[in-house]
Amino acid sequence: MRRALASEWPILAAAAAGSAWLWGGSSLLGPTASLCLPLLVAGSGTARRRFGVALAYYAVGCWPIVSAVLGYWGKHHALMACAAWAGASLALSLPWALPPRRGGLLGALLLTALPPLGVIGWLSPMNAAGVLFPAMGWIGLLLMLALAVILPLALRDGEGSRRVLVSLLVGAVLANAAAVVKHGIGLAPALPEGWVGIHTQIKPDDGNVLAGIANNQAVIAAGLSQGAAARVLVFPEAILPDWYDGTRAQFAAAVPPGQVWLLGVQMDARDAVVQVRHGYADPVPVAEAAGLLLGGDWQPWNPRTLRPAWWQRVFDLDGQRVWAAICVEQVQPWTWLEALWQRPTVIVAQSNAWWAAPGSAAPGIQAASTRAWARLMGVGVVGAVNR
Repeated sequence: MRRALASEWPILAAAAAGSAWLWGGSSLLGPTASLCLPLLVAGSGTARRRFGVALAYYAVGCWPIVSAVLGYWGKHHALMACAAWAGASLALSLPWALPPRRGGLLGALLLTALPPLGVIGWLSPMNAAGVLFPAMGWIGLLLMLALAVILPLALRDGEGSRRVLVSLLVGAVLANAAAVVKHGIGLAPALPEGWVGIHTQIKPDDGNVLAGIANNQAVIAAGLSQGAAARVLVFPEAILPDWYDGTRAQFAAAVPPGQVWLLGVQMDARDAVVQVRHGYADPVPVAEAAGLLLGGDWQPWNPRTLRPAWWQRVFDLDGQRVWAAICVEQVQPWTWLEALWQRPTVIVAQSNAWWAAPGSAAPGIQAASTRAWARLMGVGVVGAVNR
């Protein structure tokens, strides 16, 4: 029994690392624990062993997919929920079977972070770049990728590789120390003055006109009560199911003078963000979600569902360069690379979690991933969630 446990400890450790995403909430515990995946894979001798380690990590970490499907589609979709969980776990695990010493770890990181697999993409060890190298941007990300190249060599027989690895880790310590000196122990940059996130508890109207009217009124009431003294109000993702002329007129009349409301809407088959000022509601979105939830809002086989924009642009507002992390984009590394490329000065993290059952880990995973990437970029986050 003891010998069996000793031989299986990498798989048990990988499962524990995956579980850190479940109970770590919005903290950096999940992103930090994700470092264990490349470390354990690098120390595993065979492709089957490496796949088993990765599968233990993803199977545990992906478990919230089950409750998400049940919450979104209903309890009678239990079989679909289990299939989605198993499919995501298997798909994300396969690249980690590549030989580590031949660039396999780097390949696995990139394959699980970029499309097509990147449309699932969550729980990526790339999140750890923000843990190790705060405010270092592309340099921090490249150093994180360098770790994936050096790690298997250092674990085997490379004295020079071990020295490089130690140098990278020392660099991580110094980067964190510098961030503490600059921002304090919380390492969170200050938000722009007058920016607030609006949190709501609104269920979808499901096409009911009266429920839709009541929901619009609830959104307006939340903005007026929570953002009374603010300049820029950030609302949750898809808080409005349309952006018709009547809806635009209603919100243009509701926004107080001197304020700007950033509303999450669905329009023209896009999950988008629109800007509203007193007396004027912009009919053109300022941002469109680059990525969407595969099998949820986006079903490639169904032309009537939303479509990803694939590229999201930073937009200017109130002297800031703004990037909107819209719902599932918060866990997709490839969309964060788009943000990193465009150098935003503030991130608005908008999500809609009405489907999440009490205790569901999925919203916490979104928040933890957002926190890690914002930390890498050294910018503040304005969050807005509809539960």
